[in-house]
Amino acid sequence: MFDHLKRLRTAKGFGVHSPFAFNFITNILFEKYSYYAYFDIPQYLSEKHIDAPISSIHQLSFRIVNFFRPKNVLIVGGKQDYALPLFVNAASPEARIICLTDQETNSKMSEICEGKIEFWHAFRFEQMDVIIVDMQLLPNAYGISIENLLKISHNQTFWVIRHIDADKESRRFWKEVQTDPRIALTFDMRQDGIVILNSSYYKLNYLV
Repeated sequence: MFDHLKRLRTAKGFGVHSPFAFNFITNILFEKYSYYAYFDIPQYLSEKHIDAPISSIHQLSFRIVNFFRPKNVLIVGGKQDYALPLFVNAASPEARIICLTDQETNSKMSEICEGKIEFWHAFRFEQMDVIIVDMQLLPNAYGISIENLLKISHNQTFWVIRHIDADKESRRFWKEVQTDPRIALTFDMRQDGIVILNSSYYKLNYLV
């Protein structure tokens, strides 16, 4: 009960003293405005007869990418999540979007995204502005670790970690993210987590 009430208060900005965190929580994470992409992308997928359920993480990713306007985005995992790259592309059409996922998803996604997405078959050490990782059923072969993610990040990079409570390994990974001194801000949204690396901010972990 206490955890639930704390999340509700923080989601409304109570007790959040950082101007950046207050704005990010109230105007990005919990923004109520509906964008055209929320309706256009499901319609596009429906017209292509693609079964791709839309969830709050797709809309959240859109808002965050729209806010930061990154140039290079890496999406890791997300088996058969055909909608996420479309939401990222809609939020930042000029961004380079790279997907590291299974071959079946890559093949279908290539058809759906019509050449707008690059595909990797293995982890590469190229600097990214945004890294979106789906921890659910994430293969070890992808080489996802805090160390590797930091190696391809810079001070302005942010991460979106999906399914942080999917299993024991996901929970362990998220706890290590929260306690790592090199990471400034984390926003725990129960199922998903947002990570801000910017070292100009004091280290804080928010439950929202």
